[in-house]
Amino acid sequence: MLANIVQKIIRLMPLILLVLLIFIDRNNTVYVAGFLFLLFLYTIILVTRILYAKKVWHKEFNDKSYANDASIIKMQDLIEKFDK
Repeated sequence: MLANIVQKIIRLMPLILLVLLIFIDRNNTVYVAGFLFLLFLYTIILVTRILYAKKVWHKEFNDKSYANDASIIKMQDLIEKFDK
C-alpha cells in the first residue's frame, strides 16, 4: 500500500518539480531550499535505481555457462539460449 503510493509519487515527481519551478517564489529561501532538496532527492533515487538495475543485469547475464558456451557467437544466439 505505502510502496504503491511512493511509486506513484516518484512517477509524478518530474511534473511536480516542473510545477514548483514555475510557481515557486524565488525570493523565499525556504521554498528554494525545499525545491532543491526535492530535486536532489529525486536525482539520488534515479541514480540508485539505475545502479541497482545495472547490478542485477550483470548478475543475471554474467553466468559462467553462457560465457564458456562456444555455440554463442552473436547476440541472437544468446537470445535463443535465454528463450529455452
